[in-house]
Amino acid sequence: MPSQNNLDLKIALQKIHELSLDDGDLGYEYWYAIGQLLRRAGGMQAEMDSLAKELERCRAMLARATG
Repeated sequence: MPSQNNLDLKIALQKIHELSLDDGDLGYEYWYAIGQLLRRAGGMQAEMDSLAKELERCRAMLARATG
């Protein structure tokens, strides 16, 4: 589901990849972990958007049932 806050992470992930290659082994591990966090944050935002939409739907159903 597209997010209203959806950002294209391609540029950021590409830059993180470049930084990881420039920083050697320890830097690579660090920047790789940062990239993974960024990917997970994007997935979490999509999940939050989905849950917010479902909550709106449930509230509308409840309002119809009680109103």
